[in-house]
Amino acid sequence: MSIFLSVSGTALAERFDLDMQNVDIGEFINTVAKLTGKTIVVDSRVKGKISVESHRKLDADELYQIFLLQLGVEGYSAIEVGDGILKVIPNQAAKIEGISVQSDRSSMGRSESIVTRIAQLQNADADELVKSLRPLVDNKVGVITSYADSNIILITDRESNVRRLMSIVNAVNAVDTQLMETVVLEHSSAEEVERILTKVLSQQTRKRGAAKPVVAADARTNTLILFGDDDARSYLRRLVKDLDSEVSNQSNIRVRYLKYAKAADIAPVLKSISDTLLKEGDAGKGVANGSNSSLINIEAHDQTNSIVMSGSPHIIDNLESVIADLDIRRAQVLVEAIIIEVSDNRAKELGVQWLFRGSDAGSTPVGGINFGGGASGNGSAPGIISLLAGEDAAAAAVSGVRGAAFGLGKIKDGAFSFATLLTALASDSESNILSTPSLLTLDNEEASILVGQEIPVVTGSTASSTNANPFQTISRQEVGIKLLFTPQINEGDAVQLNIEQEVSSLSPSTDAADVITNKRTIKTVVLVNDGATIVLGGLIDDQVTEQSAKVPFLGDIPILGRLFRSDNTSKVKRNLMVFIRPTIVRDQGTLSELSARKYNYIRAEQLVKAEQGINLFPFTDLAVLPEWAGMDPSPPGILPSKPVPPPMTPAEEAVEKKMLKAPEQDNPSAPAP
Repeated sequence: MSIFLSVSGTALAERFDLDMQNVDIGEFINTVAKLTGKTIVVDSRVKGKISVESHRKLDADELYQIFLLQLGVEGYSAIEVGDGILKVIPNQAAKIEGISVQSDRSSMGRSESIVTRIAQLQNADADELVKSLRPLVDNKVGVITSYADSNIILITDRESNVRRLMSIVNAVNAVDTQLMETVVLEHSSAEEVERILTKVLSQQTRKRGAAKPVVAADARTNTLILFGDDDARSYLRRLVKDLDSEVSNQSNIRVRYLKYAKAADIAPVLKSISDTLLKEGDAGKGVANGSNSSLINIEAHDQTNSIVMSGSPHIIDNLESVIADLDIRRAQVLVEAIIIEVSDNRAKELGVQWLFRGSDAGSTPVGGINFGGGASGNGSAPGIISLLAGEDAAAAAVSGVRGAAFGLGKIKDGAFSFATLLTALASDSESNILSTPSLLTLDNEEASILVGQEIPVVTGSTASSTNANPFQTISRQEVGIKLLFTPQINEGDAVQLNIEQEVSSLSPSTDAADVITNKRTIKTVVLVNDGATIVLGGLIDDQVTEQSAKVPFLGDIPILGRLFRSDNTSKVKRNLMVFIRPTIVRDQGTLSELSARKYNYIRAEQLVKAEQGINLFPFTDLAVLPEWAGMDPSPPGILPSKPVPPPMTPAEEAVEKKMLKAPEQDNPSAPAP
């Protein structure tokens, strides 16, 4: 919870310019508290950005009324808890907070503060009047109820709306309950007819000098409530009948250009709603369903991204309100992922091989010990027979053996030959595969990124009658790092992510008939707060393999058995972890800030590389990105200073230090600042 204290009242008589764009609501409240001299306590649930602008100077009272209006637009309310002390809370909590209570004799203002009004009824039933007035109450912050024993009603709402409701209550108190009636409109808008009748009644009342009739509209049910004597209500009924006439031979055509939504996506929704409205209208008149299906036509124009509507003006008015609610700027989600795989592979091999060959001119061995390919079968050390099969045995031995090798023997055609090969190999490899994909997408829109390749995989084979050259069917399979997700922003700052992450690679083994792929997949649904980092999963694979090849009996002799045995030990350990961080982007300012941060990081790295230069080409200039020239999200005017920038990377700090030292080196005699 935040508390903004008031300042001295010397500034309260001044007039101020109001120009705030994309400002944190806390800063807006702080500014109003300073300029109006009020102490404002802010609930911790009050968050968000606001934009408000005035084209003329405002005094403190006008600024305070705009402050209350802006809070209502954002879904918050200001409750007075003392002299000059306000409490800003969400609308849902305003109904149960301490609200000032006024009697029906208290004067009413036109502010947006929330008040509770008690009204005593004389000529009307409280329960019946509450039923008529309830649709006129703002259901987000307001409530209306009755106390039948005392025939009173209690109204809690914004003061401007309570003033409007009390005018109806006072009119009911002045006449008998029999002088009130309701009229349901079929073709016209209740609010529009109310505006026309109110203007007409203002003139008629002055001419007749009689009691002023009252007209109220309920937009939800498209109903008019008429108050007055018999003559006044009869006069109003005739006017309503003339204004609510059906336009049978005229058609209203309207074109609505969309800003954010796609016309092709909105058109089916509007058609479904229009069909429902037509069916309800037909049912009320006792007409068969579908008889008025031609009264409304809705088409989407993709080239201009617009909706073209023709038909009943009343239905089109309802559809336009639906379009206004659907055609809004949707929030975006930037998902940054870190996929880490750390592997540790170690192998050791030690073996002795022998070869004895006869004295004939051939190369057939008489006897020997051959451990070709290594004990583990990984091809680390070829066998002695394969090494000596070529014309140049010495060159073959040197080029074919990995690790350390020692040979001794006599290889000569036409004479008895022998050879001995001692091999020793130890390998130790570590790999750290770090992938940091990031992707920006709209709320409730699927996004995917793939870093890898497509490999051919045989999926089928058809042989001919002669079984020669069979026909094979080949498909492409994606191998690499893949990230697929669908974000859904919940109410507040939480994001639900449907995530599917996959790391796949080709297996080096060639024993199978086709390629073998190693695949590790994570598929889950998580809920994470905006800007928070979570770990999706971890996989640790630890495998130790020991293999030995030996000559029976001779390989088991202590000490001497090492001359007739080849041992191989390998150890493979892999650890895979995935980290995810979503960031909600609700406006252009946040998007520009994120883009500038990544852009400046890359540019700083380029500057460091440019300073270091290329060793072999010292006079070659490296390309460097220009300075970021994107939108500055900081608004002008009376707003606070810009927020503190994020900490610089080591590369950015190094560049800044070099730039600060450059002027000193160019002008060493300049005095110190």
